[in-house]
Order: sequence, then C-alpha cells, then structure tokens
Amino acid sequence: MNQINIQYYKTKIGELIIGSFDGSLCLLDFRYRKMRTTVDNRIRNGLKAEFVEQDDEVLIKAKKQLDEYLNGNRREFNIPLLMVGTDFQKSVWNALMKVSYGATSTYLQLAKNIDNEKAVRAVANANGANSIGLIIPCHRIIGSDGELVGYGGGLPVKKRLLKLEQSNTVVLSDDEKYNFIGSRDARYDGVFFTAVKTTGVYCLPSCSVKKPNREHVIFYNTKRNFQDLPEEG
Repeated sequence: MNQINIQYYKTKIGELIIGSFDGSLCLLDFRYRKMRTTVDNRIRNGLKAEFVEQDDEVLIKAKKQLDEYLNGNRREFNIPLLMVGTDFQKSVWNALMKVSYGATSTYLQLAKNIDNEKAVRAVANANGANSIGLIIPCHRIIGSDGELVGYGGGLPVKKRLLKLEQSNTVVLSDDEKYNFIGSRDARYDGVFFTAVKTTGVYCLPSCSVKKPNREHVIFYNTKRNFQDLPEEG
C-alpha cells in the first residue's frame, strides 16, 4: 500500500494537518474542519494510499514556509504540489493560485476566469473542497457584496489572514486607486472599495461599470466604512 506522510502542526491560526506523497505536498488543512473526513477519504482514494504519521523533507519545508508566511515574512510558497480531485476542481484551484497575495476575488470572478460563468455554485463547492489551504489561497475569496464567506478554518481565521496579507501590501494613494477603476482586474478586490456620492452605490475595484468622475468618488478600506458615506453637498 502506498503511503501519505502526515504531520499535525500547531500554528497561531490553529492546528493543521500536513501531508506529502511522492515528494509533493498533497494536504495542508485545518485538522478539525467539518469536511475533514470527506477530504481525507478523497485523498486516500485518489492516491490509493494510507496516512502514516511520519516527517519528511517536504513536510519540514512546508512547516518552515508556513511559519514565515504567518509571521509576515513570506508572500509566495515554493513547494511542489499534488492536487487530488476532479479536472473541474483542479481548474478552480489553479485559478485560485492566480489570486495575488493581499488581494481577493469572488466565486463569480473565479467562474469567469475558468470560462464557465454559470458554474458559480460548483466553483464554490470546489473552493470548499480545497485540501491545500493557504498555498492554494481559498481564504482570498469573498462575497460579491464584499462580505466574508465561509472558510474551513472559520471566519475569524479568514479575517486574520486577509488582514495579515493586506497589511503587508503596498499602500495605494487615492489617485492610484482611481486610476485602477475600470481595469476589471481583481487584484485589489477586498483591499479597498469605491463609493460614489452621487448614486450612493459602492463597488469592488474590478467593477466594470462606467467610471465615475473623480470628484464623486470616495475610497474605503472595508465595506463597513461605507455606512459613513456623506451626502452629496
């Protein structure tokens, strides 16, 4: 029987389970998430292997890079990955890996990115089935309205990870933010929101609506700040 080496690893965001197979990382997940059994069975069956609690070079490297990431000293991981799932799930996970550090995206945008705009629900399910968290950054997915959505490690952990990343990204001036509007690039979705005084609506930076005049736009770091939007004077 083939063997998946696993380690349980306690971190500042909770206890994780990390697994490797044939020199690649196949598992990095929260040990006590609700889908633990489902995810583990998928990996065991897909690789025709059993879990054995044993350390190896891949797991040692993964733990080191995890610590660096959680301490704000690493933005990218360089560990070989082995995705275990359907072709559709893998397409979603590959799309997730293109969401940059410090940025966010949405299920709808991911569906568009894999040229399957109508598959939003299936994309959400694939996102939830991700078994290599943080490296395949499902925590960077937020709701289309800017609110946080479900996460295997819990919403407080998700919020903490996004705050960690956004605090380590380049701070944009308001003029730089305005210039970015209309680019349809999700790089800064969740980092800031645009609010239009004349219409009373707010948008993610990637919103494709007509670009408003500069004097009518206010920028906020979170959706909650939008409640303070002043009246047009």
